[in-house]
Amino acid sequence: MAAAADGSDPARPFGDRLRRAVGIRHVHATVTGRAGLTILLRALRSLAAEGRNEVVLPAYTCYSVAASVVKAGLTPRIVDISAETLDFDQRHLEDADLSRTLAIVATNLYGLPNDMPFLEAFARQRGVFLVDDAAQALGAAVAGRASGTWGDAGLYSFDKGKNVSAIDGGAIVTSSDAVAAAVAREMADLGPPSRKDDVALVVKAVVYWALLRPWLYWIPQRLPLGLGETRFTTDYPLERASRLQLGLAATMLDRLQEFNTARVSRATALLEGLEPAGAVRPIRPLAGSLPVYLRLPLLAASPLARDETVRALNRAGIGATGSYPTSIADIPELAPTAGAEQARFVAERILTLPTHPYVSQADLRHIRSVLSGTHPATARSREADNVTG
Repeated sequence: MAAAADGSDPARPFGDRLRRAVGIRHVHATVTGRAGLTILLRALRSLAAEGRNEVVLPAYTCYSVAASVVKAGLTPRIVDISAETLDFDQRHLEDADLSRTLAIVATNLYGLPNDMPFLEAFARQRGVFLVDDAAQALGAAVAGRASGTWGDAGLYSFDKGKNVSAIDGGAIVTSSDAVAAAVAREMADLGPPSRKDDVALVVKAVVYWALLRPWLYWIPQRLPLGLGETRFTTDYPLERASRLQLGLAATMLDRLQEFNTARVSRATALLEGLEPAGAVRPIRPLAGSLPVYLRLPLLAASPLARDETVRALNRAGIGATGSYPTSIADIPELAPTAGAEQARFVAERILTLPTHPYVSQADLRHIRSVLSGTHPATARSREADNVTG
């Protein structure tokens, strides 16, 4: 980011805050998280031997992760996950042919850290880069080390719905001088978004923050904000973050601990209310990790039970979703592949619950009553299923 007209560097306050928050040496701010991952992968490619053009991804993750790989000119190599953790299935990872692999990307879904000590050792032994994609896990930690700081480089996102949000924005982080220099080379000719884009950002920010209340979730679902959309596209710009984005992100970083504490508190309250033999079961965090629960992921007993539970929660005024609708192994643009059975199992059964600070104690009571089958909305959902079935 070039210096402003008054000689100040708009990236410095943001970078200083992020370095202090997670303990990292180098920060490069980007217009979005997915742009950041694309730039980072291109930088890593410039440091690798010829023929290293594959990127290993977990078979269940955000579509934009796979899109970032494709936009970087690389090929996704999909490895199945464990339905118990949403992390890589380590047996499948160890069996994979990594002879053409550039990097492994760990995605730490919903603020639950992956087994980064294992992945870091595994990547080092195989001579491949490890990217700690903490787009959904800013403020989380495993083995006492911040998510995003494991491996060779990490990524954070400040897009809509993240731990702290500037509506758009991302950051590439690393403690490697070589990786930082390669990222700087990739970003040397990139400019910031236009002034028109900044105006649109302000409008989206006002609407987004106004509609975070759970009882208003029906409104953003009908507005063109892109909230909750899941689509595969490489049609996005590679740019630096704007001065406005940097200012918003820096301000929001000051509240990171506050927001994450609220999310953990709400997730804990919901987990404590789950019945052992109930309709849903939790995804257990890795031992020794500190999750931040961007959302609370649960697995239903069947696809039908998942859909019924989501409808009942929505009828009760709670913004529950089914998350990513398929394994990335089934994205048509990637030529669907076999070997993702656990990811497909998760895609059919997962639901996620909101944990942000606007989720009230009354909302938590409604959620618990729906999950226990005692809320009136549960009965209405079942009646609707009987009518449509």
